[in-house]
Amino acid sequence: MKHRKTQLAAAAVVVLSIILGVHLFRDGTTPAYAVDQTIAAIEKIETVYMKGEFYWQGPFECWMRFDGDPDRPTHVWLGWEDLSMAKICAPDGIFSLNRNTKYLHFVTRDERGMSWIPKFGRLFGDLVKQAGRNDAIEIRPQVLSDPGSAVVVHIDTPKRTQEFVVDPDSKLPLRFATTREDAPMEMIRKGLVIKHLTAIRYNEEPPAGIFVKPADAVVVDQAIDCWVGPDSGLDVGEMPRAEACRELVRQACQAMIDLDEAKLKSLALFARRWPPPVWKQVRQMKEAGQWVQSYEITGEPYPEGDVWFVPAKLQTGDGKAEVQTAMIKFYDFDGVVRAFSVGSKEKGVVD
Repeated sequence: MKHRKTQLAAAAVVVLSIILGVHLFRDGTTPAYAVDQTIAAIEKIETVYMKGEFYWQGPFECWMRFDGDPDRPTHVWLGWEDLSMAKICAPDGIFSLNRNTKYLHFVTRDERGMSWIPKFGRLFGDLVKQAGRNDAIEIRPQVLSDPGSAVVVHIDTPKRTQEFVVDPDSKLPLRFATTREDAPMEMIRKGLVIKHLTAIRYNEEPPAGIFVKPADAVVVDQAIDCWVGPDSGLDVGEMPRAEACRELVRQACQAMIDLDEAKLKSLALFARRWPPPVWKQVRQMKEAGQWVQSYEITGEPYPEGDVWFVPAKLQTGDGKAEVQTAMIKFYDFDGVVRAFSVGSKEKGVVD
């Protein structure tokens, strides 16, 4: 053992090997050889590609680069399937980037040290500790069409159960799924937490330039500017700003009444942050007659700086009313002006 990370990696694998014995490895491979092989595989991780789903933000993909420490990448590129925005963390800077508009916003949150990134050097060791008992671990073979035979490691922790598909040669996980979750809303409140990883690939070369600031990027002052694009929002056309604000609120409120998910996500940025459990909950509320059934614009639109405000009142089917002062911003995309609801005065800006 030449350095601390090798020792940590070895400790994690040894913990798992003691519990799993030879079952994780093919016949004829001794546990000692398998441990050495796993340590060597972990040490050789240079890049990782992951595709999966967060509890809150939904489907994502991620590229990472490592430099000898399998528990902390030096570079991270994180992109969302249904958004043009990407988060990039590298030695040269940390920023959000709209891949369509090339709007870029420098930020302080560094994803490289966040808990959602798997610590490959001690992944199974940590899960074994969480499980707290030997009978929480189940290993069984699984025949796959690609890449061939593999092993499923089933780990039952106090609040959730996960199944890892492990490559029998490299001893590295290929994907995992959460099959039981006792408190999904708790996971949502934590921010970025991975629910599933549908693909994990190692030591592939990332796309060229993926970790650097594009030469044609335009630096913006607000992170929310990285969320918008010319493929969504309200096309203002020749409408005056005040009328455009009223029209945006009309369309967004009607989309909320109809629960038109695509329309609502296009016009109101807060809807893009709703995870699947929230959409399921509001659909159930609509079926029960408790969702928004009517709206009223209660005052004239007015500007404060580059943000416009529109007072409105939403009425639900159970007789409750809620005041929402919509916050609206206008963006110019090559001469085409589009408007977006970026939040409300009562609940703040989506950021």
